[in-house]
Amino acid sequence: MFKRINIRGKLTTLILFLVVVTICTSGYISYSIRKNMLQEKYLQNLGALADVKKDKIQDFIHAAEGDINLISTLELFQNVNEEEVTMDEMAMFDEDTIEMAMDGFNTELLDLSEIEQTLKTIRKSIDAEKIIITDKNGNIIVNTGSDDATNIKQIIKATDDVFIDAAKEGITFGQVFKSGESHHIAIGAYIGDISSSRALCFIITSIDNIYEDLAQDMGLGESVEIIIAEKRDNIALFLNPIKFDENAALNRAITLGSNEAIAMQQAVAGNEGIGYSVDYRGIETLSVWSYIPVLNWGLEIKVDQKEISDQAFVVVKKFAFWGGLILLFSALISLLFAQYFISPLLSLKDSLISVSQGILPDKIDKKYDDEIGQMAETTDDLVQSLKRTATFAEKIGKGDLKADFKPSSKGDILGNALIDMRKSLVETEQRDTERNWIVTGVAEISEILRSHDTIDKLGDAVIAYITEKIDAIQGAFYVVNDDDPTDKFIEMKSAYAYHKKKYMQSSFRFAEGLVGQAAAEKDYILRTEIPGDYVTITSGILGDKRPTSILITPLITEEKVFGVVEFAGFHRFSESQIKFVQEISLILARTIFNIKVNERTRNLLEESQKMSNELQEQQEVLRQNAEEMAATQEELKRTNQRLEDQIEEVNRTQNRMQLLLENASEVISIYEKEGTIRYISPSVERILGYAQNDLIGINDKIHISPEGVANFEDMFQRVIENPFESVTIQYEYIKKDGDAIWLEATATNLLSDPAIQGIILNTRDITERRRAEREERMKSKMQALSENSPDLITRFTQEGEVFYINPMIENYTGHKPSDILNKRINEVEVEEVIKKEWIDILRQVEAENAKVAKEMDFPSILGDRVMQVNAIPEYDEENTLESVLVVSHDITERKQIELEIQSKNRKITESINYAKRIQGAILPNNAVIRQILPDSFILYKARDVVSGDFPWFINMGDIIYFAAVDCTGHGVPGALISLIGYFLLNDIVKGRKISDPGEILDQLDKSVTKTLRQDTDESQTKDGMDIALCKIDLKNNVVAYAGAHRPLYYMNDSELEEIKGNKFPIGGGIYKNQTKFTSTVLQVNKGDSIFFCSDGFPDQFGGPDNRKYGPKRLRDAIVANHKKSMAEIYQEIDKDWSEWKGKQKQTDDVLLIGVRF
Repeated sequence: MFKRINIRGKLTTLILFLVVVTICTSGYISYSIRKNMLQEKYLQNLGALADVKKDKIQDFIHAAEGDINLISTLELFQNVNEEEVTMDEMAMFDEDTIEMAMDGFNTELLDLSEIEQTLKTIRKSIDAEKIIITDKNGNIIVNTGSDDATNIKQIIKATDDVFIDAAKEGITFGQVFKSGESHHIAIGAYIGDISSSRALCFIITSIDNIYEDLAQDMGLGESVEIIIAEKRDNIALFLNPIKFDENAALNRAITLGSNEAIAMQQAVAGNEGIGYSVDYRGIETLSVWSYIPVLNWGLEIKVDQKEISDQAFVVVKKFAFWGGLILLFSALISLLFAQYFISPLLSLKDSLISVSQGILPDKIDKKYDDEIGQMAETTDDLVQSLKRTATFAEKIGKGDLKADFKPSSKGDILGNALIDMRKSLVETEQRDTERNWIVTGVAEISEILRSHDTIDKLGDAVIAYITEKIDAIQGAFYVVNDDDPTDKFIEMKSAYAYHKKKYMQSSFRFAEGLVGQAAAEKDYILRTEIPGDYVTITSGILGDKRPTSILITPLITEEKVFGVVEFAGFHRFSESQIKFVQEISLILARTIFNIKVNERTRNLLEESQKMSNELQEQQEVLRQNAEEMAATQEELKRTNQRLEDQIEEVNRTQNRMQLLLENASEVISIYEKEGTIRYISPSVERILGYAQNDLIGINDKIHISPEGVANFEDMFQRVIENPFESVTIQYEYIKKDGDAIWLEATATNLLSDPAIQGIILNTRDITERRRAEREERMKSKMQALSENSPDLITRFTQEGEVFYINPMIENYTGHKPSDILNKRINEVEVEEVIKKEWIDILRQVEAENAKVAKEMDFPSILGDRVMQVNAIPEYDEENTLESVLVVSHDITERKQIELEIQSKNRKITESINYAKRIQGAILPNNAVIRQILPDSFILYKARDVVSGDFPWFINMGDIIYFAAVDCTGHGVPGALISLIGYFLLNDIVKGRKISDPGEILDQLDKSVTKTLRQDTDESQTKDGMDIALCKIDLKNNVVAYAGAHRPLYYMNDSELEEIKGNKFPIGGGIYKNQTKFTSTVLQVNKGDSIFFCSDGFPDQFGGPDNRKYGPKRLRDAIVANHKKSMAEIYQEIDKDWSEWKGKQKQTDDVLLIGVRF
């Protein structure tokens, strides 16, 4: 039967069978591989996610342990819990206190308000819900929260004492409980020595942030869940909300030993692992589980198996779809292959015949990839290559020289020949185009040159044309000014930019600047690297922008420079543009030369014509004079008669002139050449206050202010040197009554006039005019300042109408000044709060009749702003309020800076106050000291909030160690050193059991040097401390003393003995070769007293001469008051020191300790 099937059927069947087998095999293998890869990927991702979540929880645990350790080691609790109470000390307390001390935590020894304040500060810093101090039974002593619970079990919702008992053994974490809408956990620990079990500390903190972190599954999958659970009795209780049950926290549980949630059961049992499991929903999952031992939590991260299978099955679907398409396509291909196996050869033959006849078919189809197909492809490539070559040749023939064409290969002779031909044609066309462009430009510039005969107009037209022609942004036209042959310079005649004439002025010497350099070198300059201060091009759109190219070309003809043209552009000038400018430079130079020659010729012709006209006029005058002389003789007789009449008229006229001169608004003076007054008009008495005789015959520059004398003398010099010039000056003149006025004098030289023979001065009072001019100038300046001020300036009438507002209003409101002018405040389109503030300001100014300054909120398009407003009343001539000038200065940034500074200052103050509380917690309590040394005092005055001086006190039974320590510096730095000294002294005496004061100071010196790393040559710190240390043996009445720079004052009966300390400090790093500290032992009797202090007490400046208080004054005060009680001595010395200090600033920290035995 198979033999009867034709070849097409056999090929089709074989191909389809192979395709089906291939598709099925590939689909199955891909599905299996994909599923295994997804499972491995999920296991890796879930494992990594579990590690990340576990690390987050571990960070929470470590932070909580650090917080509880910080609180448990506070010195506030150490003094109470660690110190043993002797029988003698117990006698000081009542029975209830003793019973409480024996039973547990003694609250009477502590300042509970101080503890609560300290704990609240710590609670804020560690972000805890509350911090609670309880006794050993869990009864609450201090609670930073606001609830009314009396026992810790009420807060953590516990029914037994398991958690409390565990806290007595060390740091422990309680069970999760819900309070309000949040979930919390308690961390507990003993305060102090565990064996005493006197006080417990509990931190209640929210774990909602852990839940939020657990809810982040990193996008691993839609069914991924992260669950934490806790073993309680025989169940595993879910602790967090989960994806498929948001109410699961403390509500959903799994019974241990059941067949559900096996992975979770393994986790809470303390096991870790990965694998397949069935979750709480009964769905198969891929899980990773782990155990968190400190919290006894189990952690499970899982993903549904169905999600993995669904993702893997996507591959099967894709294979099914594409397999069907491939199968269908294979069937069609096999049929076509069988049917058309011979057709390609026939088609190829027909195509080759057409090509041989010169007919190029559109395309020769390639039907197979075998040898026949390769032949068809090669033939098609040949046909297409011939067609492209023919098309290219046709386009070149039509003049399309930009046609795209690539040769078939490097050996394509025909194609390469056509490309070479096109290249030659393009170059020829480009040269013709550039030449035509230049020739056209030269012709057009020639037409412009012919139409102008003055350099100014020529420059405007030429520079505008060339700038546009060469596509420059800015151009300038310079001409050599050779009016003075000894001082030639190049001056700008015209400038053009952005399609319009620019009014600019500049000039250069030869070789000065680029313009002068081009003229001196007689060659063009093309610069593409423009100096930063050379030139910028300004436009409304681009702003200030530096050009990228400068072209400067001198205008030269016959080896002489007649001018320079300069162009700036945002692109590099091309060779054709440079060549064009060079070609027209010769024409421009010749034109400038011709225009200058024409101008000189024209000027000479005009002068010649003028002189000829004047000569003719003078000849005519001579002729007329001759005729008139004859008539004059006849007229002379008649004139004599009239002269008599005129003399009489002159007398009348002089009388009238006298009246006019007396009442004229000017003073008319005639000065001699040397400056003395020959005549002055009578109006001088009314205007200047002087009589005529007071000034005639003197040089009145003695009445001119010193600043105006030189100007006055210069006026005389100028009119003498230039007789035909009138000179006007202004100067200040002192009237007879002493008042100063301003005069304006116009001097005219009439020395050559026979009737005058002097210099005439017309002088007028311009005081009022100058005042008006000054007011007008001030008004103009104020207007300019207002228009350009960064402040918002507004002027309101008394009725609230805006009659001036500067342009700044547009920056803040978007409204132009014209939109607001001549409107009442209520009609202005601004925010209502601004209108209200403006109205209130006007009312306040009107009510107070004085300047008003205030701050106001100013909503604007820039956001909410804060304005400093100054409202200034303006009055008219009758002192009536006419208007109010309101100047609003934007202080938003300043206010923000002020708020930021206030915030930082507050934080710094809080930090310093916190440091003060910490330092105060370690300082000895006066009440405790007086219980042991009843007749004693500590005078302690810190210069700053915290101090570098501190008293140190330890009671070791019958032995008491008491010291006044003065650390380097004061304030926070000194306080840091004081903490070092405090803990080192405690360690030396308590820990190392060293009792000799000198040896204690030796060890303290070594420890400070080592702590501050001063034992190396590279050490840069010189910090240390001075100290006066006493070891008091109450049983044997012995005092052992050692000091570093500080003395001990020993008072027995009426004699004061000063025991000096060693002359080197503790630490400091500069006394590395110092010897050991010396101990001095004193046998004291009842009534004897000792005093020791820091250097701040004697070093305080004050008194009438602003000198130091001094050790002598302190010793005198001790001797004068030693009979009194220590409390009285404290008051007397404190009063004396305070009066000495007076209003002076405290120099240093002050510490004085007194003890009477």
